[in-house]
Amino acid sequence: MKNYTLLRFVKLNLYFFVMYSLLTALWYGLSGKFAGAAGTVLQEIALNAAVFSLLFSVTILLWYRRTELRVPVQKYKPEQLRQKIEEAGYLKVSGHKHAYEVYKPAPPKAPALAGKIFVQKTANFYVLQGPTKYLKGINGKV
Repeated sequence: MKNYTLLRFVKLNLYFFVMYSLLTALWYGLSGKFAGAAGTVLQEIALNAAVFSLLFSVTILLWYRRTELRVPVQKYKPEQLRQKIEEAGYLKVSGHKHAYEVYKPAPPKAPALAGKIFVQKTANFYVLQGPTKYLKGINGKV
C-alpha cells in the first residue's frame, strides 16, 4: 500500500518500454532497417521507447488517479462493503499477510490498468485507497 503509485509507475514504465522496444525491433527487422547502421537504429528504438513509455505511463496514472476514502464503520457491515467493491468490478485477493484487504480489478467491469483497492479497518472508519473512478460508487462522493 505504501508507495503503490510509484511502484505502479515503475512497473508500467518498464512494461511499456520493453514491449515497445521488442515490437519495434521486430518490425524494423522485418522491414530491413537493420541492414545499414544497426547501432543507430537501436538508439532510435530506445529513445522512442523511452518517450512512449513515459507518456503512456503518465497517461494511465492520470486516467486512473488514486484517492483515499474514509467510510464510517456504521454505514456498512464488512460483507456489504465487500459486496459494493465487488459490484465495482474488483475481486478480493486471498493469501496476503497484511493489516489490510487487497482487491484486484476483474475485467470487464474494472480494467486491469486501474490498479488495486486497499481496505483497512480502523476503530471508526474503513479506509479505502484506490482509483477515484471506482471508489465514487461505494460512498457516493469522493
